[in-house]
Amino acid sequence: MVVEFGNMLTAYFDFIWMSFLLLGPMLVLGLLLSGLIHVFISREAILRWLQDDSLRSVSISSAVGVPVPLCSCSVVPVVAEMRRKGASRSSCMAFLITAPETGVDSILVTNAFFGFIVAVIRPVISFITAVVAGIFCIGLIRDDSGEARPGEEDHAHDHHNHDHDHDHDHDHGHDTLLSDKDDCYVSPSAMKVLMVKWFKGISTIASTWRFGSWIKPAFYRELNLVERRKTDEATREDVVEEEYPGLDFKKIVKHILHYGFVEIADDILFALLVGIALGGVLYLIIPADLMANEYARWISYPVMIIVGVPLYICASASTPIAAALVAKGFSPGAALIFLMTGPATNTSTIAIIMSQFGTRFAAVYVTTVILVTAALGIGIDIMLLATGITVSVNLLPSESATLQFIQWAGGIFLVVLIIWRFRAGAMRSGYEDMMLNIRPLSNRWQQPGSG
Repeated sequence: MVVEFGNMLTAYFDFIWMSFLLLGPMLVLGLLLSGLIHVFISREAILRWLQDDSLRSVSISSAVGVPVPLCSCSVVPVVAEMRRKGASRSSCMAFLITAPETGVDSILVTNAFFGFIVAVIRPVISFITAVVAGIFCIGLIRDDSGEARPGEEDHAHDHHNHDHDHDHDHDHGHDTLLSDKDDCYVSPSAMKVLMVKWFKGISTIASTWRFGSWIKPAFYRELNLVERRKTDEATREDVVEEEYPGLDFKKIVKHILHYGFVEIADDILFALLVGIALGGVLYLIIPADLMANEYARWISYPVMIIVGVPLYICASASTPIAAALVAKGFSPGAALIFLMTGPATNTSTIAIIMSQFGTRFAAVYVTTVILVTAALGIGIDIMLLATGITVSVNLLPSESATLQFIQWAGGIFLVVLIIWRFRAGAMRSGYEDMMLNIRPLSNRWQQPGSG
């Protein structure tokens, strides 16, 4: 018995470490891309495309939400702001679906566990679900007059006044690049001017060193020659300085890294660890022959919906759990249902959406996510059975020495990042976020005669 328990414990920690090796490089890259998206995609430019209740606006909103790394709760205040700035209800609903279901981090994590094809299919299915939901929103929630239906008002009041108190505003405490601007967007042309200015400063400092003329790259000298021929360069720097007062290249880079590796990391690391831990448990306790019965496949679909809809879990954290399910025989379609419903919905998010957009909006949102995701999941399983294609799960490190080095470096970096952020309070805030999402469901169970 002791030996068997020791073997199970060894297998469990092997799963945990393999998950770290697979997740590390991809998650690090995803966090960096999150920071880049945050700075180089303009919020105002996006909103200009989302004002109409049309297939075009819904499609653009769905596509914009795919790479954005927001969880199911942090996306709600973003969408509320979109709505206040004139975005249509259908565009808001589409963004509400794709933003939490996918993200650059979760797409790369999916690639680590399932491979490139599944990593592409996941955002495509999320995009299809969001477009269908947006179309239904256009047909079922008319807003032609610009006025909300009774019970569907856009509430601008604080969520803290509700019984479903949910302090999950990820913009709280966020330091913008410029104090007088809510958006941290920096235009590419301004970034180019600031980067050239920084390079010129570095070259000037290097020229004062003893061996400065030798170590200064020819690039700097050529750059200075080019700049002398540009008579309007000083004017461009003045314009950038006026538009972005006090901003420089180093500050932008620091902001990108802080947003990705501090703010976004704080949002997902605790949930990610919970997801990895649960994935390891499922990998050990689920019998290998559980899905051998044909009826088990059909039962797995509603079970994934029942588990995924009320559960609070981010897109990255749901991936190792789905990988463990597929490794133990669950169909890719069933795992897909969990991957889509888990990040997109939970009890608190549904309550907040009802408050912000009304019960009809929330009903269309949840119903569409469930029905479209279930239909696509079942359709994918039928297609796989018909074609004989199998979806494999990668739970082993690479055999390439170079890739092993990258995986180990990424895994160690991820461990260091977790320790650093948990020491800064991310573990406590992550736990509180999870409990805030569980509490509404537990309170409802405790209420006599609820329902």
